[in-house]
Amino acid sequence: MTRLILVRHCTTICNEGGVLSGLTDSKLSEKGKLQANKLTEFLKNEKIDKIYTTPFSRTKETVKNLAKIKNIQIEESDLLNEINFGDFEGLSFKKIEKDYPKEFEKMIKEGFEYKYPNGESLIDTFHRIKNQIDIILEQNKNKSILICSHGGTIRNIISYLLCNDYKYHWNFRVDNGSIT
Repeated sequence: MTRLILVRHCTTICNEGGVLSGLTDSKLSEKGKLQANKLTEFLKNEKIDKIYTTPFSRTKETVKNLAKIKNIQIEESDLLNEINFGDFEGLSFKKIEKDYPKEFEKMIKEGFEYKYPNGESLIDTFHRIKNQIDIILEQNKNKSILICSHGGTIRNIISYLLCNDYKYHWNFRVDNGSIT
C-alpha cells in the first residue's frame, strides 16, 4: 500500500504578515523554525521512502533536517506550488478589497473560476496538482511518500484523492506545520 504524508510548510514571515505568497519565496519565521524542529522530532521514526517539496525555501527548510536524518535526497517539483496569485502576490485580502474593489467583487462572485490577474484560478491549480499527484503515486507504488507543500496545494490533493473534485477545497483546514 502507498502511504502519503502531507506536510504544510511551517510559519513564514509572509504568513505572519497576512499577505499572499503563492510564488513569493518567503522564509520561515522564528516561530516557523521552532515548528520545523518539532515536526522533525515528530516524524523522525516514521517510515519515509521519498520526500517532495516545492522549489521554495519555506518547504525545503521545513523538512531539511528530516531529510538529513533519513538520508533522503529531496526532490523539488514546481507542479506542487501554491496557486499563482499573479499581480496580487505580496498583498493582503484587505488591501485587495480596498485598492481593487471591482477585482475583489469579481473574486467573490467567480469563486473557484476566478483567475488572479496574471496568475491562476483555483481550478487551474487543482488540475496541475492532480496531474502531478498521479505521476508521483505511479512512480512510488507501495512506498511511503512525504510531500511538503502549501495549504492550497494540500487542500487540492485531499479534494482530489477523496472525491476527485475541486469543489470541496475549502472544506479542509490545513495549518502551518500540520501533518495530514
